Amino acid sequence: MMLLEDKVRRLQEILLDCSRVAVAFSGGVDSSLLLKTALDTLGAGNVLPLFADSLLVTPADRDRALSWPGRHGYSKGVVVQSVELYPLTWKEFVRNPPERCYLCKFRIYSQFIDIMEKRGIKVLVDGTNTDDLKDRRPGLRAIHELGVRTPLVEAGLGKDEIRARSRELGLDTWQQPSSSCLATRLPHGMAVTEELLQRVARREQGLARLGFSGCRLRLDRDDEGMVYLQVRQEDLDRLLDQGMRMAVVRFLQKDGADKVYLDLEGR
Repeated sequence: MMLLEDKVRRLQEILLDCSRVAVAFSGGVDSSLLLKTALDTLGAGNVLPLFADSLLVTPADRDRALSWPGRHGYSKGVVVQSVELYPLTWKEFVRNPPERCYLCKFRIYSQFIDIMEKRGIKVLVDGTNTDDLKDRRPGLRAIHELGVRTPLVEAGLGKDEIRARSRELGLDTWQQPSSSCLATRLPHGMAVTEELLQRVARREQGLARLGFSGCRLRLDRDDEGMVYLQVRQEDLDRLLDQGMRMAVVRFLQKDGADKVYLDLEGR
């Protein structure tokens, strides 16, 4: 079994072999470690961080991604390039089929590849880790079809190891909850609209203000007033306190939800 330090060394070797890379950067745990390692291994002049900016991203996630260099000592020479995308103009995406994530990632990464190739960069790297391979992730198909490299997978790094290495490096993302785009809160077959995305973002932001950062609020395809709430496992006990539970219910009811269901497993 490889030790963490051996996997980190392998990650550095993989990036050195690429020479110059564009990093698909979300500001999350995985892509933050990938970007940090790329910058320290290749130098800022050989790394292009690209952030997909659209209605699918919460304002908090956007701010977190774009402010990452300054928060981690790269105030000069490193800028996360924000790439404006308009997924609500993608008819096949708006229909929200089961392969939605594939369609979206293919569009995003195709645009990233166009941008990086104009800069003379030939390799796009992505923060997929070995644990991601255990789940059904349609977006992986787009990664394979477009020839995107996944250095964390190639180095054998899983989520816990990525958090441990991030902590060693002083990255403020090491404890950050995993996140996904707002469209994942809509069940397949429910058309993706700006109003629904804003509704989800507004409610999750309100719940974060109540202390439930990293929560997910999923909608129901057949009942507009029904919502399914997922909070982190460590937040379940606090949510089940009667006073807090009623505060959450009142907030969601005020925003138009009349049935609130809780995932007792947490996330």
